[in-house]
Amino acid sequence: MIQLLIDLLTPIFTSMGVSTTDVQTYVNMLSGYIYTIIGLLAVAIIVMVAAHFLIKKGTRHVVCWSAGLAWVLAVAIIVNIMCFGPLYNNLSPIMNTRAQVSEESIANSKAVIKEVGEEGMVLLENNGVLPLTDTANLNVFGWASTNPIFGGTGSGSGSSDNSASVGILQSLTDAGISYSRKEDCRGTCSKNVIKDERWFSMQLQPKSCL
Repeated sequence: MIQLLIDLLTPIFTSMGVSTTDVQTYVNMLSGYIYTIIGLLAVAIIVMVAAHFLIKKGTRHVVCWSAGLAWVLAVAIIVNIMCFGPLYNNLSPIMNTRAQVSEESIANSKAVIKEVGEEGMVLLENNGVLPLTDTANLNVFGWASTNPIFGGTGSGSGSSDNSASVGILQSLTDAGISYSRKEDCRGTCSKNVIKDERWFSMQLQPKSCL
């Protein structure tokens, strides 16, 4: 249900500049409230159906309207709780102020982002290592190899969609290049290494596991 809601809301909010990651984060954060609204709707429908069979015709519509209005009131209360609860920090600038960012500030921000990105890149010289010609087991190190972060969240995510991004290990597999796994090195690497796939990739010793 939550994933269906995410799929429905993502195109709407991404067109407004909200990142896919943020949509997923906030919908999951509000999942309890969403399930409560759906549950109350189910109760209201059950009451209406029961009234059709159990309540006399003269008062049947009163019960149905009361159930419907009660659900609407409950939704209004839950939405207010969400707005002044988990979403308050996000909505307060909209509800309490009417500040606008000038085009000059936006342009300056983009220039700073571009400058920081350019200065943060490092170009390495290729001494014949790439492209890889030996497809024997490679040792992959680092947390980012097993748990890559393709972009930030919140203001750091922009409007990019990282759902189709491919990590290092998957890229190697797609290219037909094998890499050492924890099961390949049992008995040769430290016992602490093979407790978890992520720690394995960080601690794997090249000489003992080739």
